[in-house]
Amino acid sequence: MKAVIYYFSGTGNSLFVAKGIAAALDAELLPIASSLSEDKIRVKADAAGIVFPVYYGDLPLPVKNFAKKLTDIQNIYLFSVCTFGGSAGDSHKTLKQIVQGRGGQIAATYGVHMPQNAFYKFWEKHRPLYRRWQKNLPVVVANTISRREGTFFRNILFDLIFKGIQAWVKPRYAKSFAAKSGISPDLPLDELIHFNDVGFKVHIRACTGCGLCEKVCPAGNIEMQLNKPFWRHQCWNCLACYNYCPEKAISSSIAAEGYYYRHPDITVQEIMAQKKRDIMY
Repeated sequence: MKAVIYYFSGTGNSLFVAKGIAAALDAELLPIASSLSEDKIRVKADAAGIVFPVYYGDLPLPVKNFAKKLTDIQNIYLFSVCTFGGSAGDSHKTLKQIVQGRGGQIAATYGVHMPQNAFYKFWEKHRPLYRRWQKNLPVVVANTISRREGTFFRNILFDLIFKGIQAWVKPRYAKSFAAKSGISPDLPLDELIHFNDVGFKVHIRACTGCGLCEKVCPAGNIEMQLNKPFWRHQCWNCLACYNYCPEKAISSSIAAEGYYYRHPDITVQEIMAQKKRDIMY
C-alpha cells in the first residue's frame, strides 16, 4: 500500500502527529501550504491522511482550500486527523462535505487532544498528552492498513457540550472579527479571519528585524519592511509568527499575553519548510 500524509501546522502539534503516522506507514509527508498554488491536487497513493488543527471549532482556511482542489479521489482511502485543545468541533463534518463534493469519502476520522497554542490551561499537562497520542498511533496505522471506517478517539460528552457552546459562539465570531479589523461584519467568516492580523503588533524596541516571523508564516502573509514585519491581511490565524519570535516582540489579540507554545519536538526549520514542495522528513 502506498500512502501519503498531508499536513498543516502552525506551531507543531499537527506536524508531530503527521510525522508519526507517516513514519509508521512508510508514507510520503507533504505540506498542504505548498500545494495550494496548484489548480488541481491529485493524490498519487492508495491511501491519504489529512492532518490539521482545529481553528474556531472548524477547519482551517488552508485545509478547506486544499480539500476543494482534490481531484480523482473516488477510489482512494481517505482519513482525517484533527488536533485540538478542546474538541474536533465541526472540522471533520466540514471536511467530509467538501470531499464528498469532490467525489470522495473520508472513511475514518480521529481527534487528538494537544496543548493549546493561544492560551494557558492549568489542567492541561503537555507530556501526558504527547504520550497518549503515541499510544493511539498504532490504531491509526492498523485502521489504515485494513481500510477500517469509523470515528475514533472521540470524547463524546465533551463534543456534545462543545457543540452547544459552538452554536452560541460561532455567530459571534464574525462580529468580533469585524470589530477588531474595522471592516463589514457582512463579509463571509473566512474573509474576516484573514483580517484578524490587524491584532498583531510588533514591539519596535524588542524586534531585531531577524525576519523569522516572515519565514515561519505558512500563508506568506508577512513582509519585512524596514526590518520590521507587516501583515498583509491574508492571515490563517496559526500563530506561528507570535510563538516563534525569538525576542517575543510580537503581541496578538488572538493569543493570551505572556503565553507561548510550540511543540518541543518540532524544529523551526520544519515549520519554515511548509512553504516548500516535496518535503519529506
